[in-house]
Amino acid sequence: MSMRRRRRLKFRDEYIPLILSGRKRTTIRAKAKYSKGELVDITDLKGNIHGEAVISNIVEKRFSELTDKDAIKDGFLDVEELKTALRDIYGDLDDDSVLYIYHFKFRRKRGPIKRRR
Repeated sequence: MSMRRRRRLKFRDEYIPLILSGRKRTTIRAKAKYSKGELVDITDLKGNIHGEAVISNIVEKRFSELTDKDAIKDGFLDVEELKTALRDIYGDLDDDSVLYIYHFKFRRKRGPIKRRR
């Protein structure tokens, strides 16, 4: 019997405290990679697992359609700060670029943080 490895949702180090505090409840990605209801490990870029999350909803939006409400759920102060961060991560995004907003419910793991190999 083979166990399927759980997929990882990776975040830059500066976003981990926002997730742990509950301030960041979404992540905006350029690819439709995850499914609603999927359980994923929340990791930093080094692979350290900080907890797990269930993808509770997925919303597809164009870059131009992002709002302050989207930004706040993603841990930013406003939509301009969010758009600056997204351009830093993904490079050139124009108004018609399609993005995927993953809403997630985070659960912190008990015990030490484990590094995934």
